Amino acid sequence: MKNVILINKSIIKEFDVNSIDHQVDEKRISKLMGYDDENVPEPVIDSIRSAFTEIPKILQFKGGYKIFEPNQVKIGKEHFEISDSSFNAGKIISFNLKGSDTIAIVVATIGGKITQYLSSLMESKDILRGFIADQIASEIVERWMDNIENELEKLLIQSGIKITNRYSPGYCGWDVSDQHKLFSLLPNNFCGIKLTENALMIPIKSVSAVIGIGKNVERKDYQCSICDIEFCYKRVRNE
Repeated sequence: MKNVILINKSIIKEFDVNSIDHQVDEKRISKLMGYDDENVPEPVIDSIRSAFTEIPKILQFKGGYKIFEPNQVKIGKEHFEISDSSFNAGKIISFNLKGSDTIAIVVATIGGKITQYLSSLMESKDILRGFIADQIASEIVERWMDNIENELEKLLIQSGIKITNRYSPGYCGWDVSDQHKLFSLLPNNFCGIKLTENALMIPIKSVSAVIGIGKNVERKDYQCSICDIEFCYKRVRNE
């Protein structure tokens, strides 16, 4: 018998795991740095391999989500509302959330130890290793968020409920300052993540996003052609 998930009430979940199958490898990192397989300098290869030896030892995977009651959510043409908070997410995100019955806030982090590790590399002026380690950590936290998104999708699909893509503050015209309102809707220190006054997440290798939920939505390929933000992580990852 299927587990029936009802979305007529708020659902909140917080969890941590020891490791994930993130599938981030040397080839992926060298590609992100602009190298093809045949032309990666030896110092870069050595630094990538060194980082892959050290980083897995210090990762702390924490994540979670909160699904809101449908009567708390309203989606407009250029904004959406959750409870008493309004988010000026812009046309692109609002259009892709259209048709959702409710919204989930999802967060993921790989912990504070990686922050200390990256800081130590920069303080020692090991710029190459610091840059490479930063790339690896960024890629792993996005893969961790992928895992959480996939698990949420699997959980809901049993009840015939689907999800949209995830959308994060700072992308597609959504101002990063809305992070404060987003986190105000979560329990204090949710997944060990806090915000600075400038709305940056601590630990720094953390991700937050909203996901639309409903029977009449779908998860699509990201349409980077309609967005002009060249540094977007989805644009880079999909190349």
